[in-house]
Amino acid sequence: MHRFKIPKRCAPRWLLVTAVILVVCAVVFAVVGTRSCKEWLANKAAAADVHITGITLKDISLTTVTVNVTCSVHNSSPIGAVLHRVAYVIYFEEDGNWVQLGTADRSEDTTIKANSYTSLDITNEIEILSAAGALYQAYKQGGAVTLKVAGSAWVGIGPVSTEIPFERIEEVGF
Repeated sequence: MHRFKIPKRCAPRWLLVTAVILVVCAVVFAVVGTRSCKEWLANKAAAADVHITGITLKDISLTTVTVNVTCSVHNSSPIGAVLHRVAYVIYFEEDGNWVQLGTADRSEDTTIKANSYTSLDITNEIEILSAAGALYQAYKQGGAVTLKVAGSAWVGIGPVSTEIPFERIEEVGF
């Protein structure tokens, strides 16, 4: 049986290459782990703008009301970012008060290229019993109801993620 042996003159070279790789990795982890680097990344992630650009009624069935919410994220940073999560509550207006209609929590990562926009359509299925008040308000107001979407998006760059709140109020026709 033959064993593979590294020639003695090559052994120090392999040790040197391994040591250099380990030192470079340690320096990268140390720099990224510093407070100032994390703050810089957080500021870049917080530079993203998150807006709800549309709230539309898609469908009414015997069991559910489907509401589409379009979320637009603008990454104005020269560094690519990741949209980690979007969570919000949908309300309808009833006699000057906001009544909760439904919630959504989308946690699928979406890449946002540097200096670009990304739009997401999020479909929300709301049980018909929960939506009965909103449907009644629409009936009272001639087929339209005022909806509010309020929540937050979590945008990250590298190991840092920042919460960005948003809110939109829109009259939606039924």
